[in-house]
Amino acid sequence: MSKSQRAKRGKEYVDPQVQGALWKRLVAHWFAYIAVAALLVLGLEWMSNPFRPLVDIATAAWWTYSPLLLVLACLIPVFVYDSIRLSHRFAGPVFRLRQVIHNLAIGAEPERIEFRDNDFWREIAADLNRVIDRVADASAQREEPTT
Repeated sequence: MSKSQRAKRGKEYVDPQVQGALWKRLVAHWFAYIAVAALLVLGLEWMSNPFRPLVDIATAAWWTYSPLLLVLACLIPVFVYDSIRLSHRFAGPVFRLRQVIHNLAIGAEPERIEFRDNDFWREIAADLNRVIDRVADASAQREEPTT
């Protein structure tokens, strides 16, 4: 992979299985947080006057805390996008490692790996590059005619 290819991956969403699981989990956690927060708000509103009807408690809680819910609803896309961008720093390198290992497994000549500066697991790429170099050296020695 050339330096210009390495600097820019074409996609943010490189591994749908990993990144999809991550954003789905994030959204599920966000909904769980909203549910717990809503129960907390209802509980606090109820504790302020436990003898009011439940409809009045829910209405008061809605009018008091709905702006917070609106802000949280606006933030979930930001959280998901940021998580996908962060996961790109580990999903992209693992995706690339899988490609190179696959090429090694089928006997094809793999390219050396170079990750971007902010990617995770750069040391794994360095170790795999040493393996690739050893495989290439061993192949070259086998192909050299002995005299």
